[in-house]
Amino acid sequence: MNDSVAPREPQGEKAFPSGTSPGRRDYLLREGTPEVFCSEGIRLSRKGLHDEALYWFNLALERDPDYAPAWQAKGIALGKLGKYDDEIECCDRAIELDPSSVEAWLAKGFALGKRDQFKEKVECCNRALAIDPDSPEAWNMKGHALGMLGRYEEELDCCRTATELHPRYIGAWVNTGQALIHLKKYRDAIQAFNKALRIYPRYSTALVNKGIALCGLGEYHAAIDCIESAETYSPGNIRARYWKGLALSRTGQYREAIDCLSGVVEKDDRYADAWVILSNCHFMLGNLDESGRCFMIAYGIDKKDIKEIVRKGILSWRQGNSREALQCMSSVFGILLR
Repeated sequence: MNDSVAPREPQGEKAFPSGTSPGRRDYLLREGTPEVFCSEGIRLSRKGLHDEALYWFNLALERDPDYAPAWQAKGIALGKLGKYDDEIECCDRAIELDPSSVEAWLAKGFALGKRDQFKEKVECCNRALAIDPDSPEAWNMKGHALGMLGRYEEELDCCRTATELHPRYIGAWVNTGQALIHLKKYRDAIQAFNKALRIYPRYSTALVNKGIALCGLGEYHAAIDCIESAETYSPGNIRARYWKGLALSRTGQYREAIDCLSGVVEKDDRYADAWVILSNCHFMLGNLDESGRCFMIAYGIDKKDIKEIVRKGILSWRQGNSREALQCMSSVFGILLR
């Protein structure tokens, strides 16, 4: 082994990743190739040991700074740790070394989405699809990004393509359902969520979204049952608790709704919609002082939100993004009409 590029020896036993056994570690260090170091990092990352995986990715890059798979894998691990800027930098390096890497383009798109840069995420997906038009992951990711931009019909088209390419793609079925909810096609949305649940009956996200679609149809008792099923698999889900609280309030179960929604605002005191429903429930029970307090909290949150959304809308208009500006103003009207 050439000493000038030999991997550095950690100081003390604790410096080694605990997810790698001593025997395996010794074997990997003897092999000393970027391929084996990178493979070990990927193995650890798949087990959720992302910090430990970074140790091996860094060793791979010390061995060969131009080894694109290690840059890509390192970026994904950093993204799993919430370090999205670092993930983007690593993916850019991987793309520079291998522009045909679909995985690197999609990993970069994922990180951009986490930074709310959905137009840029769409562009990354387009670059991936130019390389592989049959990538269901790229179609689904593009659909999700388009949905976040309010382009729900386009989201639906992309996610349908993803499910045609991969009929058991749970995430694509859920995104299809979410697009249909936004388009107020609630029965079609329920069918999409049912397809996801036939693949994995314990998928709490699909159950919650199905409950939301049932709320859209006014079938509140069925929605409560659906969301309670989701809570058995994912307790403490704030989104599930909000929609359960809303459904309880619509069935006249005001005290139960208050108990549910109080837990929501305890976790997120800026959840304006929850404060509004709490206000309504307290009003229906004759708790006028508490109703007024909840309403004023919601109003205070809305004022801040409206100011920020209007500022963003004006900036978008000045930059020539008329679609985004109109979406911002629609959001303002939605808040005012709540």
